[in-house]
Amino acid sequence: MKQKPIISHPKPFSPLYATILFGGLALLLSDCFLKQDGTTTIYGTVTDQNGLPVDSILVTFSGVQDFKYEQLKETFSDKNGNYEMVVEVPKRYSSALGNIPYSSKNNPKYKRGYRDFYSKKNGISTGSCCFASIGEKTKYDFQLIPK
Repeated sequence: MKQKPIISHPKPFSPLYATILFGGLALLLSDCFLKQDGTTTIYGTVTDQNGLPVDSILVTFSGVQDFKYEQLKETFSDKNGNYEMVVEVPKRYSSALGNIPYSSKNNPKYKRGYRDFYSKKNGISTGSCCFASIGEKTKYDFQLIPK
């Protein structure tokens, strides 16, 4: 007698096994996203039209959400024109912005002697100002334009 060959079919995933597998995968992925670091650094130099450092210029750091800006930190450039801010940006913000505020009464040296500035992001001239990627370190150099 001839025996019929035995054909085995793979067993389909059981619902319990599929739930455990995909649930575990979702948990791992969500854990990665939940641990994203919001520590953001913006730093650079402030110089005049001749490339000389300018001290005592206020630089601000703001969080941006739905076209609304909330100032999170501020600092002044030092005697070498350097500034740096490290901020733990709350998750509610979609981006961050570094800026030299013109109208601020806390920035009298800028308001008195300068009308605007050029900026370079990581060494490259930019036509817009001055968004920093959350969780990263971004260099913005400002060159002030005299009145």
